[in-house]
Amino acid sequence: MKSQAETAGRLTNSSGARPQRGTVLRDLEVSMADGTRRLLSSVRGTSSLILIFTAGQDLSAFLATLLARKSTLIQNNARVLVVAAKQMQLAELSKWQDNLCLLALDQNGELHRALGATDGQENPVPTIYITDRFGEVFAAFRSENPTSLAGMDEIIRWLEFIEQQCEECSPSEWPE
Repeated sequence: MKSQAETAGRLTNSSGARPQRGTVLRDLEVSMADGTRRLLSSVRGTSSLILIFTAGQDLSAFLATLLARKSTLIQNNARVLVVAAKQMQLAELSKWQDNLCLLALDQNGELHRALGATDGQENPVPTIYITDRFGEVFAAFRSENPTSLAGMDEIIRWLEFIEQQCEECSPSEWPE
């Protein structure tokens, strides 16, 4: 059975593709902080996902601000996946990990490259994707300066918009 995006030809299928609004993220394997490997879809579950690529920068202040709005994230059925580029950074960010905020490690940069979170020389770049429960990208932010990625109010507005979408209006899968 094909997804809507596959049927419509909007699935990101090439490594390094920069997902834009309307594309569906590839269901790649992610190395979680606890050493397990999971599919991106299982991390997302039935929630919208804020996927944050750290690219080696310290995003503690950014995460503190985001997770201070935890009740709003829960109300809007969202989860956060932070993908750290370095083991050392993963240890620094571990204080944020819980059921709402999960941590992953991409030490070799494979996930960054596969999902377009790199610059022209394939160096990791801070990136945020906001997706719905089916993996469709509603917002994408990329910047070498993590403070200019997206404000918390903008992230929350996107989550509220996604949560208001009518599930009955567009099924997650089309029959073949």
